[in-house]
Formats: sequence, C-alpha cells, structure tokens
Amino acid sequence: MTLRWQWLILVGLLALAAGLGVALQREAPARPLVSALWLENPRPLPPFELVSQSKGQFTNEQLEGRWTLLFMGFTACPDVCPTTLSDLARVYDTLRVELTEAPLQVVLMSVDPGRDSPDRLASYIRFFNPEFKAITGDHGQLYQLSQALGLVYQLVDNPNGDGSGEDYLVDHSADIVLINPDGELEAIFRPEGGVGEIRRVSMARLKADYPVITTYRGNE
Repeated sequence: MTLRWQWLILVGLLALAAGLGVALQREAPARPLVSALWLENPRPLPPFELVSQSKGQFTNEQLEGRWTLLFMGFTACPDVCPTTLSDLARVYDTLRVELTEAPLQVVLMSVDPGRDSPDRLASYIRFFNPEFKAITGDHGQLYQLSQALGLVYQLVDNPNGDGSGEDYLVDHSADIVLINPDGELEAIFRPEGGVGEIRRVSMARLKADYPVITTYRGNE
C-alpha cells in the first residue's frame, strides 16, 4: 500500500470518527427543566462528623448509596421547621416509591446543638415520621457543612457566644437540599411565601422535580 493510500484511509477514519461524535452529541437527551435550582455539576461536600438522634456517628458515608432530602432547623422552631417536616412526612411515601435504584432518606440537621441533644432530637423527629433522621454537632462542623450546602443560620438574641442558654431563636434557611447517592449536593428546593407568610418549599413542585432529577442522573 502506497503512502498516498495510507493517508487517504487515515483521513477517512478521522472524518468517520468526527461524524459519529457529532451524531452522538445530537442524540444526547436534553436536560429536563425543573423548578428547583439544579446544579449542572454536583458539588462535593467536605468531610464532616456529626451525631444522629440514635447517638451514632453521621458522616459523609451515611449519605452514600441513597438520595437525601436535608432540611436545616431546630426543635424549638415555632413555625418553619414543624411545617416543613409535616409537609415532608405527608409526601414521603409518595417520593420513596419512585423508580430509583437508590433509596430515599429525610434528614433534619439541627443547628442548635446547645439545646438539641440526641435524645431531644429523637423524640422530636419521631413525631413526624419514625423513619426520618436528625443530626447535629458542634458549630464548627455545622457552619462548614451548611456553607457547602448553600445554607445559612445565625443564633438570635443569645448573649452567650457559646450558644448556651434557653431563651433565643435561630434564623436559618428554609430550603430543602437534595444530595445524590455519591454524597454530593445535587439540587436545592427554594421556599416560597410572601410577607407575613411562613416560607415553605412547595411539595407539589418537589414531588414533580424529584423523579425527574433522580431518573436523569440515573440514566447518565
């Protein structure tokens, strides 16, 4: 075979490969539209060590192999927390039967470790659903994880810098975050509500978006 023919064959193979690449790109499924803030690239979470309501360790490992809906709050919360947990309890059975390979867990992350002991968390979360989990830890761990999740909180009217005492509130995000089975932040469900209303995530939108996101990621 002459050098000229070798070059012609090589050019033909390169053209064929380029054509296949373009065809595959055209056939790739379009990313579905959802109302949630869906990250184009899931965000890895920093290593953390928290404690669960059962007094066991809760780390990144407990996020792996399952989808997680995580909500930030505290047991003395007068409105947003019990409302959101009641909403999640109401739709939980519907969400967990969606056709995904990984199961679903719901987690309350208490950002009030001064008052929310594991025993208190266990009693509180059991009221909404015995399958729900509650976690907490020192503020160093909580601040770092909350920032990685795009959430914020602040103790209000607490004269003690260490977060001790009883008579204070905690301002916190009302978002619900979705963590994928790789332990990465996948999406954020934003709360709704006007002035004078309790800001809460729409369960109708969450129920619509959850199977879309989990199915899309599972088919990648």
